[in-house]
Amino acid sequence: MVPEDSFLRLLLEDADVDAFDALVERARAAGASAERLAHLERERAVGLRLRELLARHRRNEAELQLLNDTANDLASMRDLDSILRAISDRARRLLDCDLAYISLSDRDRGDCYIKAASGNISGLLHELRLPRGTGVGGMVARTGEPYSVPSYMEDESIIRTPEIDRTVIAERIDSLVGVPLKIKQEVIGVLLAAHRGMRAFSGHDISALAMLGAHAAVAIENARLLTASRSAVEDLRVANATIGSHIKDLERAADVHERLTKLVLQGRGVDDVAQATADVLPGEVVVVNEHGGVVTATGAVTATDAQELAAVSARARASGHTLVQDGRCAVPLITESEDLGAVVLLGQTPIGDTDRRILERAALAASLVLVTRRRVAEAQARVGGELLAELLASEPHDLDLLQHRARMLGVDLDACRTMIVAQTDGAFHEGVHTMTAALARRRRGLATHHQGAVVLLLPGEDAAAVAHAAVRELARACHHPVTAGTARATHVTRIAAAHAEAARCMRTLLALGRVGDIADARDLGFVGTLFNGRPDVPSFVRATIGPVMDYDRAHRSELLHTLEVFCANNQNTRNTAQILHLHANTVTQRLNRITRLLGETWRQADHLLEIQIALRLLKVSRQETPR
Repeated sequence: MVPEDSFLRLLLEDADVDAFDALVERARAAGASAERLAHLERERAVGLRLRELLARHRRNEAELQLLNDTANDLASMRDLDSILRAISDRARRLLDCDLAYISLSDRDRGDCYIKAASGNISGLLHELRLPRGTGVGGMVARTGEPYSVPSYMEDESIIRTPEIDRTVIAERIDSLVGVPLKIKQEVIGVLLAAHRGMRAFSGHDISALAMLGAHAAVAIENARLLTASRSAVEDLRVANATIGSHIKDLERAADVHERLTKLVLQGRGVDDVAQATADVLPGEVVVVNEHGGVVTATGAVTATDAQELAAVSARARASGHTLVQDGRCAVPLITESEDLGAVVLLGQTPIGDTDRRILERAALAASLVLVTRRRVAEAQARVGGELLAELLASEPHDLDLLQHRARMLGVDLDACRTMIVAQTDGAFHEGVHTMTAALARRRRGLATHHQGAVVLLLPGEDAAAVAHAAVRELARACHHPVTAGTARATHVTRIAAAHAEAARCMRTLLALGRVGDIADARDLGFVGTLFNGRPDVPSFVRATIGPVMDYDRAHRSELLHTLEVFCANNQNTRNTAQILHLHANTVTQRLNRITRLLGETWRQADHLLEIQIALRLLKVSRQETPR
């Protein structure tokens, strides 16, 4: 049961910040010890962070639900006035603002006029004309970019007119934000939200309003096209066949948009979006990622087709708009922050405007799906990486909680026995990080990046097969040889020890010059015995080449360096002398000195192997020692 006087109780009751402060003050007034007060202060800080996080989650859920409801409503509306009223009302609720309104572009006159409003208190807003570039709405319409002001009357960058200022005063507008409504890069209107008081709109507010604006622009365009078609039917009955075909195309586009919207709301994948689009278009639909690779296709794609698709996709993404060329129509999947690739239609007949518009709506749906999936994957990768980082701690706390967190990610820690620590000559770019997280997610394991290396904890009975398969994927992703050490964790509590062993194996492979190899302690043979239990590497090095090290230290000589070069050059005295810039007799004298220090058998194969290993380990230990 939760105590009445606790921060957890305050979180459950959604208390304000003052209540958190009051709890600490009551403890201070009651004469609590300094240690108790410090503990309460820490709990208060954690509680306030949790309170803020919960509030943010509730706000995000409310915004997402509002956007989902709006998408459903707009998909079923056909009347432009109803659509505009619904959009302005939803914008007001989305940002919790006092006033929201929509201005539409007048293509004939070159200015804008306010068509719908929600929360207005005067009659001056309706049909108010905004000359191009004037006011916030005119500025957004001219630039095609969002714009916000915390205080309208104090912003000197805004071009004003007496009519606009009179309306702003009558509506008591202070802070204001506007986003463009675009179709094919053309601004067809502006969606604005205002407060009757000072407020600085955040980037989150602007992004949410822009997402609503994207839905609104498509719905407005659909309504305009449908209205235009109906008017054409009334005015040109003689062209009944043509108009009928046009209406059919428009309804087909609206139906496809509604179907795609439902797929997005149902959480379906990009495969479903592509197939739904291909069902109504004359051709095959292919989704290409930002690197030119085929993500999904509704038909067979040959190697030649893949190259052509990558090329046309790149041209469309570079232009930023739909590209129709050689029987192919490519629509870039570009959000405000990232390039996601393109949707390409391989047409069997000439591609018309309706087909192009349907493909553009499919591109919007695919973008939403990809962005959502990518954000979810990033969040899961981040949480999984944090969990693995805690497991790598020498003494992880609360194993029950860690196992519970792993189960929430779909990971069974009791089944994860294969530890892999990998490194490459090239830098791990962002794509490799994403691939590593995806690999771990597919295998129901965990991944992170720790101390400059990739760390993977994966399930599987055959640890060697699991490790080799994972390293092959990693090598393909980073386009560099990957050197990896692996170990088996016999229990959850041994994960940290397995990581240390795998890391030592990886470093040993690098020290031995075996770049691109993968091995565990057993694969390393003699060297692997150094990694059983708690090896005493300094003692091994001392026992093997200690006399040479002592002689160099006492006489300031370079016998150890001579020995290292001699071993590295296949025991060739002449080559050693050339590399050290010494006479061959001098090298011979040094080797004779080494013989006296290490014994007559030091050049025998087994003894020489131990010497080479000791030299490598000494080099590694010196590299690991902070300077």
